[in-house]
Amino acid sequence: MPSGGARPGAGRKKKDGSNGGRKHFSAQEIEIMLDSPYVAYVSRTTISFTIAFKEMFWQRYCDGITPVKIFEDAGLDVSVIGKGRIDTLVKALRDQTVRGLPFKDGLERHINKPEKQFDLPKQPRFSSAAQIPLTPEAIAKMVQKVAYLEQQMEFLKKIIMAGTVKK
Repeated sequence: MPSGGARPGAGRKKKDGSNGGRKHFSAQEIEIMLDSPYVAYVSRTTISFTIAFKEMFWQRYCDGITPVKIFEDAGLDVSVIGKGRIDTLVKALRDQTVRGLPFKDGLERHINKPEKQFDLPKQPRFSSAAQIPLTPEAIAKMVQKVAYLEQQMEFLKKIIMAGTVKK
């Protein structure tokens, strides 16, 4: 009987290594992959492909050829790269195509990495605030709502405090 707990994944065996089960490339595998004209960048954990490979891959994939077959035809060793990385490439290319974005050379993000000066706050993805026009009436309504909620909070605090006072 597996030992379990309240947290997700309790009782499940851990994957080998701290990389989430992803295979690390050896120095020899990195050298072999860098010899390919389709590989832009390789590190111990990541591999990036050229624009030419991505365009060729996507065209053949849309023609109904399996991703593994495309990699094999390009001279890339599927057993070294791994099925997970191939599936991730397919998903990334599909997302870029759906969004109408051009394919980028995988080397770009590794060479000219801009220095991060400071973090800017981002608007929430599915914010209802983005749909509310900020007219003076809407702002006045929000101010009134905040004041009302503050009154409610004070009332709840008093109720809680009344229940905890020792008699």
